Amino acid sequence: MCGAVLFGGVLLAAQNSPDVLAKLALDPPAAKESVLDSLASGSVYNYAAIEAFKSLPLASRAAVVRTGLAWVKAHVGTDEFKAAYQKSRNEEKPEPPAARPTADDALKQQKIDFEKQVVDMRKGMANLDAATKESMEKGIREMRAQMEAMAKDPEQKKLLGQMTEIQRGEDKKQYDEQVKDWNEKFPADPRLLIKKRITEFLAASADVDYAAKLVPRGDKMVFARDEFEQKSPEWKTCFRAGREATEAARAFAKAWMAELEKK
Repeated sequence: MCGAVLFGGVLLAAQNSPDVLAKLALDPPAAKESVLDSLASGSVYNYAAIEAFKSLPLASRAAVVRTGLAWVKAHVGTDEFKAAYQKSRNEEKPEPPAARPTADDALKQQKIDFEKQVVDMRKGMANLDAATKESMEKGIREMRAQMEAMAKDPEQKKLLGQMTEIQRGEDKKQYDEQVKDWNEKFPADPRLLIKKRITEFLAASADVDYAAKLVPRGDKMVFARDEFEQKSPEWKTCFRAGREATEAARAFAKAWMAELEKK
């Protein structure tokens, strides 16, 4: 979440500076939407915003981060944010599974589907010779007889009913898993999601080596040590933001988490 945290600071700087706002093509509604997106996804990346942040003097980055996160914290406590969050949460809610038909309904639908197929088959039989037509008509009569016998057979209905119950059970299991995932991604109380993102950020930024060396590779700079090159995008964003900015974000995050733990 480091990228999202520092991005929040840049957003506030954009709101307080018309020049930066114009450069990033952001306005307050877009900034607020970005906060919601960052909470939902765990990261927000805007190349122009990151470049604007990188252009700031190192000495001023920590102040921008603190001010920006203070704005983010205030915003997520507003009724406006809570309403937007609930709207987004409801839009992501899984749809309950469609009702499975009863055995009788399934047999009726099979008959309807079969008769439609018969109509299409007979259209295609128009140019066939008499012997072939008769052979196909015989097959249609036999299939129809089998379906009628199935509809009258209690054992067949019982089997269909058992299969339907198995399908309903699978539908419910899948739906329950979807609801569980949805509640984890969008808990009813957004503070739980905020705590999750703060925890992720603190974990991702805990071991950043700000003295790590970069070396050129093609047209870009990469870490000299392969283990650093394999680090997460969040870790790398914190490295590029610098110690002062990242530590300011970590201090703010820890204090915010302490407040959330008391509620």
